[in-house]
Amino acid sequence: MAGKVNQTSGVGLVNRKTKKRKNLKTADLKYPYIFVLSFSVFRFFGFSVKLVPVCGLFFACSCAQPLHKSKYVVAGTFLEVKSYDSRAGKIVYDEIKRLENIFSFYKESSELSRLNRSFDTSVKVSDELFDILKLSYQVYAMSGGAFDPASGNLFKLWKGLIAKGGTGRLPSADEIAEIKKNCGFNFVELNEKDKTVTLRRRGLSIDLAAIADGYMVDQAALKLKKAGISGAIVDLGGDIYCLGRNSNRPWRVGIKDAPEVSDIIATQNIEDEGAATSGNYEQFFELNGKQYSHLIDPKTGYPVDDKMISVTVIAKNCTTADSLSTAFFVMGVDRIRKFISLNPSTMRIFVVMRDENGKKRVHIIQ
Repeated sequence: MAGKVNQTSGVGLVNRKTKKRKNLKTADLKYPYIFVLSFSVFRFFGFSVKLVPVCGLFFACSCAQPLHKSKYVVAGTFLEVKSYDSRAGKIVYDEIKRLENIFSFYKESSELSRLNRSFDTSVKVSDELFDILKLSYQVYAMSGGAFDPASGNLFKLWKGLIAKGGTGRLPSADEIAEIKKNCGFNFVELNEKDKTVTLRRRGLSIDLAAIADGYMVDQAALKLKKAGISGAIVDLGGDIYCLGRNSNRPWRVGIKDAPEVSDIIATQNIEDEGAATSGNYEQFFELNGKQYSHLIDPKTGYPVDDKMISVTVIAKNCTTADSLSTAFFVMGVDRIRKFISLNPSTMRIFVVMRDENGKKRVHIIQ
């Protein structure tokens, strides 16, 4: 299928030969990652959240046999692997390092960077890059553009401002409008038959940060399964997958109060599921008493309102949890509820935000 996103006629795939448009519905999403979801949610009020794997003496949770723990720095963040099999750490690290060389936005030699330097040319890409772009398109379509990795130029602008601690002023509406001209998945064409990608806007830049970590965690978990490893926790910068069981019982994932992450305030049993949180409490700058984070609304070009604090999703895989936690953060409570009503699933979400009085509240949506 050769197709592209047609923004002017709504979200859908357009066949370049027939010019006919196919709307996307949940039933159309054949890829196993999306909307094959199931998770339990922690019901509590007054806290933002950070997900952490809980096992062993570190968290005063007993394990039936010695647990091997491996720690690395890879893909710009910390990787921790826990398993009863001593091979697990290296298997996971090697796979994530391999995929980083494909998906990295900042490495000039990465496959994604080479694609971003192209324009109006069909570029043959690896199965992995095509796969994640196809998944990204699915989430883009289902979220109505709230999730848009092809807005890399916007993300780069705001990440730069955060790195500087702000500049004393916000970008003007005209500045944002100019950058947005070179943003949007509607300028990306995916040809599934030939595994080619064409960027139809000069200077367009794809940034997969909001989905790549989850995808790499899932792929690493698959490598563990192929190696015959039946139990492990993979934690890449807070994107977590719990493979199998912790000896004879499920793994436990805890929620810490963030940004004050000194105490675990809730735990949940997880088995063959992924978890991710998108939050505004780690990357931001302040201006005139207001907080501006790295979580950008692609439609407005500006950070999401600072009343939003975090969105957590626990799903059957980390790709879904990672990408949808970002999409839902942008969408907000009302649009999430509408999304769930239009796309019934076993998914549950909880959103932490400040009310009109500045108090933290949790909205449970399922």
